[in-house]
Amino acid sequence: MPARDGRRIMARRGARRALRMGAGLGLALLAALPMTLLAGSPSLAGTRWGEGYLPDVALTDQDGQSRRFYSDVLKGRIAVIAFIYTSCRDICPVVTARLTQVQDKLAHDKLAHDKLAHDKGAQDKGAEAAEPVFVAISIDPLTDTPARLKAYADAFGAGPGWTFLTGQPEAIALVRHKLGERSQKLVEHSRTLLLYNDATGEWARDSAFGDLTVLAATIRAMNPAFSAGRTGGAAIGEASLATDLPGQSLFLKTCAACHTIGQGARVGPDLAGIGARRSRDWLTAYITDPQRLRAAGDAAALDLARAFPSVRMPNLALSEADAADVLAYLEARTYAAQEAEKDAEKDAAREASAGDHHHHHHHHH
Repeated sequence: MPARDGRRIMARRGARRALRMGAGLGLALLAALPMTLLAGSPSLAGTRWGEGYLPDVALTDQDGQSRRFYSDVLKGRIAVIAFIYTSCRDICPVVTARLTQVQDKLAHDKLAHDKLAHDKGAQDKGAEAAEPVFVAISIDPLTDTPARLKAYADAFGAGPGWTFLTGQPEAIALVRHKLGERSQKLVEHSRTLLLYNDATGEWARDSAFGDLTVLAATIRAMNPAFSAGRTGGAAIGEASLATDLPGQSLFLKTCAACHTIGQGARVGPDLAGIGARRSRDWLTAYITDPQRLRAAGDAAALDLARAFPSVRMPNLALSEADAADVLAYLEARTYAAQEAEKDAEKDAAREASAGDHHHHHHHHH
């Protein structure tokens, strides 16, 4: 097994062992959970932060259905939990957009995995393991009505497998508290993702801002049926480029959640050929401080805000050097795509003429 997977599995076993030995206090992944919970138990054997700890309060989902937090949303499932609010214009949209990409990646991996299991004739029921669910909990329940959550979900293409939750402020407050989300102000809310497997009682913390391929693998690894004999799936779109071009990791980390290069508009516009549509100076100014351009009434910046109303381009704290790297990467990808298109046209023409030739040749016999 690849060293990395081996390390991850060992780390996970180590984490479970540490929990059993009551060494949980030192585990960063449990830092999200209240310390009082750990302090009172010399031996943690048999205790779980699952049923009985997770509040089973009634909340409301984006379709207006009443859902109990533990029994209806988490019980028996592997869940990826994030805290959001719909009027957030910078961090939450990026987290949501990136998680929809992770979900696509997991679905893609699962197809490959199921096909492999099917081809091997595996009768292992566990191999057809349930897909993880994505749970976005609003921390602004008075503003975030089910209808608003539904519109937000639609803006990001978050469909089946997603539950957006709102509810009575005290119910939401209890859930937040139990999950370690203790921020006082909306803008300070936790960006951390919580990963939870109800079957094993395992918790982990992660970030939506790292490499999405790694995040998808971490989520997968929480499923024992999957981590045994897992095959590495293909990386998400851009990540499958072998060499790390300058600007590539920046693009993947900060841009790819909302933009494609040549695959059409996502949450924001398609960036293929952007260098031909806008000046480099304007692009640099917009990438480094979009808010300043909007505030100054820049026509192009305001047009973009109108064209993509669900998410304003956030200030991603990129320097001019970062902007230059990203722009160079976009130019490289645009060029590569155009060249690939030309090659494909040449190949098609060559095949067509070869086909004609073959056809005539056949006639003479």
